[in-house]
Amino acid sequence: METINDRMEMLVNERFNGNKAAFAKAIGTERATLSNYIGSVRRSKPSVDMVAKIVTALDVNARWLLTGEGASTTNAKVETNGDFSPASVHGNVSVESDAVLAERIKSLEALLAEKERLIKVYERMVEK
Repeated sequence: METINDRMEMLVNERFNGNKAAFAKAIGTERATLSNYIGSVRRSKPSVDMVAKIVTALDVNARWLLTGEGASTTNAKVETNGDFSPASVHGNVSVESDAVLAERIKSLEALLAEKERLIKVYERMVEK
């Protein structure tokens, strides 16, 4: 079963070509701290602060990082151009077009409406 530690390691491999020091620098932490979460020796669970750093600095989907569900990133694209400093990662985020955002909102509203409908169905079933 894939863990949050495995997903963190996937990010290191996919975005930083396995360079753990670059990953640590990008999220604003020390390489030694990162070794507590990634590697074969210790692999403790990351703190909420560590998860927040990864989500914020690398535009990672928090749900994916925590559970493995969904896409690994949000739709904003992070361009580092080889500079993995937190400032460079935050500075070059491209924003989705209005049409894409409108389509996502429409899709989410439809999902919400279906959820509300199902809740009402279940409530009626419980009342019986």
